Amino acid sequence: MATESVKEEDEYVLIDLDDVTRHIDIPSNAPYTLSGLDTLNPVLTIDGKIKLVGEYTETIGTCLAFSEKEEVSADENQTAKKLVEPVAKIHKILKFRLALDNGDKETNL
Repeated sequence: MATESVKEEDEYVLIDLDDVTRHIDIPSNAPYTLSGLDTLNPVLTIDGKIKLVGEYTETIGTCLAFSEKEEVSADENQTAKKLVEPVAKIHKILKFRLALDNGDKETNL
């Protein structure tokens, strides 16, 4: 009896907060909780105070995520170079909106 190996593929999602950050200030070091990623409307809670409701949209074309590293040179007269490497392809964008406190309805800012 042959056993099949099932390879699980990672899926990357871009989180879009542009509509929210136009109206409220989100500190860069604020703790957050992201829940319901496997639902149609994931919830992002920032600093225990700000509740955002998300909605997935498919990307058009190819979206890539990159990492940036600084290459250290042995010669101190040379300037440091930055290396950029592709990390992943992104297939979905998770766009968030501010949630209202009265139930699960959301607001379009």
